[in-house]
Amino acid sequence: MFFFHIGLHTKHEMTSGVLAAPGRAILPAIAAFGGMIVPAAIYLTFNAGDPEAMRGWAIPIATDVVLVLGLMSFLGSVVSPGLLAFVTAVAIFDDLGAVLVIALFYGEAEFGWSLAAIAAGLAGLGFLNRHASETTALYLLLGTLLWIGLVGSGLEGAVAGAVTGLALPLSAFKRSAVEQVENRIAPLALFIVVPVFAFFNAGVPLTFAPTSWVTDTVVVGIVLGLVVGKPLGVAVGTGLALWAGLGSLPSGTSLQDTLRAALFAGIGFTMSLFIVTAALDDPTRADPAKVAVILGSSLSAIFASVALLTLRRRRLS
Repeated sequence: MFFFHIGLHTKHEMTSGVLAAPGRAILPAIAAFGGMIVPAAIYLTFNAGDPEAMRGWAIPIATDVVLVLGLMSFLGSVVSPGLLAFVTAVAIFDDLGAVLVIALFYGEAEFGWSLAAIAAGLAGLGFLNRHASETTALYLLLGTLLWIGLVGSGLEGAVAGAVTGLALPLSAFKRSAVEQVENRIAPLALFIVVPVFAFFNAGVPLTFAPTSWVTDTVVVGIVLGLVVGKPLGVAVGTGLALWAGLGSLPSGTSLQDTLRAALFAGIGFTMSLFIVTAALDDPTRADPAKVAVILGSSLSAIFASVALLTLRRRRLS
């Protein structure tokens, strides 16, 4: 349901939101790509030569769009509408990238009958989308078939939610219908599914964790990947795109604003924990990794909030 909400929200933004205007998606897409490459490189640098630890290379590439948007909304007038739109777009592409990585790199595929289910689900969703069908139940039915096929094949079944959300042809529905679906799904996904997932997956028995977890290369790679790699990657991607003339910043938003807001990209909580559970089977590796995700996400939230509040004070003075 959480992934379905991601797909639905992305499709909505692509049709009538911050990504609707032609060319507006280029800059945040490149920024998000940079925000995935750099933290992965940092993690792999610290864990090169350890095959089991290297499976967690994708842990620091993710951004928790729910927490990011929630925190930026909490900061209120500190965040301009243009800056909020840019960060939203970056987070959306970041989520889609993480979903793609999970689908391609995590899960041991064993195709059989499940391949037929996957093919039927994808073909059916494509057919409904092409013909702009307004029968929501059919999308959910085919999405469930796709989910069954993915789970049966050993791949990550949650990806089916995002695919189903993206398949909905929102242009075929009335705006009120789209908002109604989002209003029904969002509370379930954000206030029930996500907290329950976090509750059962973020708990770490610290007495069980080895005393050397602070210097564990997995921990160091995740924390530095989130706190340093994510904002650095977003900043570099944004700078290169602007230098190459690919896209432009939203009106009323400066490059300095964008670089400060890039710190929010290091908040990887929910999605990063999801990747931990998929990548690391050994509890002695997974538990410290979860601590690292919580620590890195918390530090990123603090640094980002302080950076924007400091910028506001300078402008007022």
